[in-house]
Amino acid sequence: MHPPQMTALQDGEIRILVHEYSALERIPRLVFRVVSLDNPPPFVALSYVWGDLADTLPLRASNYPQTLWIDALCINQDDFEERASQVAMMGDIYSCAEYVLAFLSSESGPFDLGLDFMEKTAKNPEIHFDPSLSPHLTVDSSYRALFGLSASHPILQSSIIEFFGTPWFTRVWTVQEFLLAKKVMFRCGKRLIDAEVVTKCCRSWIDHSKTCCWSADQPRHGHSHGFIDTIWDIRSNLTLYTATLRMKPLMDMSHRGRLHCTDFLTAISLFRIRQCSDPRDRIYGFSGLYLPGIDVKRDLQVDYKVSTALLFRNTATTLVEKTQTLDVLSHVLHESGIEKRVAELPSWVPDWDATMDDRHHLLYTDRADRISHCRASGDLKPNLAFRAPDNVFIRGLRIGRIKAIAPGYPSIYTDSADGGKETVDSWRQLAGLPEALSSEEDVKETTFQNALSGGFTDLPWEIGSAAYSKAYKLWLEWFISTKPSLPVECKEIIQEFDDLMHQTSMYRRFILTDNGELGFGPEITEVGDVIIILPGGKVPYVLRQVEVSFYGTTTYRLLGDAYINGAMAGEKVCSGMSDFEDMFLV
Repeated sequence: MHPPQMTALQDGEIRILVHEYSALERIPRLVFRVVSLDNPPPFVALSYVWGDLADTLPLRASNYPQTLWIDALCINQDDFEERASQVAMMGDIYSCAEYVLAFLSSESGPFDLGLDFMEKTAKNPEIHFDPSLSPHLTVDSSYRALFGLSASHPILQSSIIEFFGTPWFTRVWTVQEFLLAKKVMFRCGKRLIDAEVVTKCCRSWIDHSKTCCWSADQPRHGHSHGFIDTIWDIRSNLTLYTATLRMKPLMDMSHRGRLHCTDFLTAISLFRIRQCSDPRDRIYGFSGLYLPGIDVKRDLQVDYKVSTALLFRNTATTLVEKTQTLDVLSHVLHESGIEKRVAELPSWVPDWDATMDDRHHLLYTDRADRISHCRASGDLKPNLAFRAPDNVFIRGLRIGRIKAIAPGYPSIYTDSADGGKETVDSWRQLAGLPEALSSEEDVKETTFQNALSGGFTDLPWEIGSAAYSKAYKLWLEWFISTKPSLPVECKEIIQEFDDLMHQTSMYRRFILTDNGELGFGPEITEVGDVIIILPGGKVPYVLRQVEVSFYGTTTYRLLGDAYINGAMAGEKVCSGMSDFEDMFLV
C-alpha cells in the first residue's frame, strides 16, 4: 500500500494524497505530499472501515484533482513511532479537513429507499412515522413498483437498517472522526447524504416515539414487540429501533458541529458497544476529543506496549483520581447478555471490551447518566489505597445485607395471560404487601411506590406526591392488563411511568435488605450479598464477600451499583466515617 520509501514526517506534518488526472494521458495518478497542519491546503478526510478501502478508492476516480487524507495510506503503518505520533494528531487532522467523507458502501441500491425516507422525514419532522396516525410519511419505489410504503413496511425498514447496520456505525475510530469534523457527508455508492439530514431525521423519530408514535414500540398483531422493534430479517439482529439507536450517541455528543459532552467517562460509555480490532483503542480512540475527566495523551499516553488489562485498570484509577468520584464503578456490568472478553481484570475495573446489545446499552447509559443527581456518600471523597496491583484498600459503610430478591422489569415481552401481573406481584410480595392495592393510605404502600422511582429526581411528578401515586396506579392497571393499547386520556402519564420502570429495573433485581429497605441492584445479586456506601460514591454498591482475606481484612468483589430507598442523598453518612470499616476490593 506504501511506496518503497516515504518521506519522514516532522512535528505537526501529515501526508496528503493528491489525485491528479491528466486529460492527455487519461491515467489518474495518486501522489503523496507532505504538508504542515499549521497551514494545510484544502483536503477531505476519509472516514471508513479499513476492510472497505479497496472498494472506496475507485469512487474518487474523476476528471478533476481531489486531495484526500486516508489514514491507512498517509500514515506509515510499519513505523510504530510515526503511527503513535499521527494517532495523537487525529483530532487536529479531522478538525482541519474541509469535510469528512464517511464511506458506508460502494453500492447505493440497498439504501435508496431508506435515504429517500430519511430525506423526507428531515424536511417534514412534524409528520408521524406511525402508519396508524394521520398524516404519516410514506415513500415510493418505482424500481420495485411499490408505492406508499410506510415505516412499518419490511422493505423500507430493511433499507433503513442497511444504512445504520453498515460497519461504519459499529467502529470506535469513526466516532471522533465524526465529532471533530466541520461537516460530514455519508456516501453509499453514488448517493450522498449530509449528516445534518440524518441527525434531523433521527431526532424526529426519537421525539415522535416518546410521544404520539409511542405505541409503535408496543406489542400488537401477535408480535411480542411493536413494528419498530420487530426483527423482520433473521440474518440480522437489528430492528428499526436498535439500528437507529446507533446514531443517538453521536447526536448526544454533537450539536450544530460543536462537541459537547460532560466528561471522558460519558464518552467511552456512550460508544461502548462499538468495535475495534485492538481493545486498547476503546481508550486511545478518543484521544483527539480533549474531554474533561481525562486527557488521554497527557494522563494515559498512547502506548501500544501497555496491555489491555493494565490500560483499563489505569483508566479506572486515573478517573477516580481526576474526578474525585467513584462514578467509574457504575460502569462495572455483570448482567446476563454481557460477554466479558478481557481476562484478569479486578472486579472494580470495567471491561470496556465486553459485548452487549443496543437496547441494553441504551438503558445502561441512561441509568449511569441519571445517578449524577445522587449523593449517597454526601461530601466524602474517595480514599482508595493500592496494596497490590489489583487489590484496593478502602473504608466503607455497610448499610444492609440482601434478604430477598425478585426479577426486574421483563426484558422480553411475553404473551402471558396476566400481562405483567406476575412481575408486580413478586415485587409486592417482597415488600410485604397484598396483591391488591388498598384504598386507604398505607406507609408500606407509599414506601414501595417511592422505591420504584429508583431515586431519579428528573421526573414529571414529585416523589411521594398524590400525582406520583396516581401515575403509578394508572401504569399498574395498564401493565397487568393483557391489552397493550393505552387509554387516550392518560396515555402520556403511563408512557412516562413505564419509561421510568425500564430505567430503574430492567436487567436489575428488586431487593429487600435485612433492615427492611427496598431498592434495585445488579442482576446477579443474591441473598447474602451486602450493600456498602463508599466515600466518593454517588450511589451504594453491592459487594460479595470472598473467602480470601488480606491482612486479616474482609475482602469483597464488586457486583455493581444499587439504589436503596432512603440512602441516596447522604442520609446514612450524616455522622461522618465513625461507623466505616476497613475492606479490600479484588
